[in-house]
Amino acid sequence: MTSQPYGSNRYNPTPSNRWQDWVNVLLAIWLFFSPWILQFGNVAAAEPVTGGATSQAATNAAWNAWVLGVIVFLIAVSAISRMELWQEWLNLLLGAWIFVAPWVLGFATGSYPAAAWDHWIVGALVFIVSATSLSRPPFRPVSTRPHGGEALRR
Repeated sequence: MTSQPYGSNRYNPTPSNRWQDWVNVLLAIWLFFSPWILQFGNVAAAEPVTGGATSQAATNAAWNAWVLGVIVFLIAVSAISRMELWQEWLNLLLGAWIFVAPWVLGFATGSYPAAAWDHWIVGALVFIVSATSLSRPPFRPVSTRPHGGEALRR
């Protein structure tokens, strides 16, 4: 087994690929604060007092938004400073989870449609943004033409 130099398998994006990571940062911030903004996080905080299936759905939605918001944020920030393919793939999978979470965690129907729509929209956007980052060529093509200015003289 031959040793490879450090970073030889790094994903070296063009500067135009960085916008996807910044969009994921903004989506993660929104996802984290959305339980309070859309008012399903308040029910999650009161859940131990009231209990019940309705508040359990709100608790599931809020905790999923808080935890996944932090995880997507950390991965996107790490991708801004040092982008590797695993970060984009992980955010792609997290976007898929955020999208299907309303059905899996039981808040797709019921008293909190804002929580479900929030997860569906943010999950789809994280997935699409990460997919566009993966679909771009990771390396800039290197020109084999001489740079002697021959094209400028004509």
